[in-house]
Amino acid sequence: MSRLIRTLISLSFLAGSLWFAFSVKLGDRTFAEHVDRIGQTPEARELINGTRSTVNPVLQEATDRMLGEHIEAPIRADTKASTTQGATHAATHDGAIASPSTANDHRLPGRG
Repeated sequence: MSRLIRTLISLSFLAGSLWFAFSVKLGDRTFAEHVDRIGQTPEARELINGTRSTVNPVLQEATDRMLGEHIEAPIRADTKASTTQGATHAATHDGAIASPSTANDHRLPGRG
């Protein structure tokens, strides 16, 4: 029960903060308009570009480490391999198609 109350309090605080940022004028602009104008200055753009040039290689390396096998896998099967495998399939006694088992069945397509 207390978890639900904490969640409701957090959501109401978030909603109130968003309302304040976009509705309440601080001088002649809202908080969001002030932040938007600050983000358009040349110094802010330089900071953003510098941050991106530092963070992007780190993110790319982390992505390659985590998803390396999935990224390297081909997106579609080789059509020649699938047609030659289709010719070697045999029908089972109930009419279903079975393929002969080979030592390379566990490999991904295109991994030779």
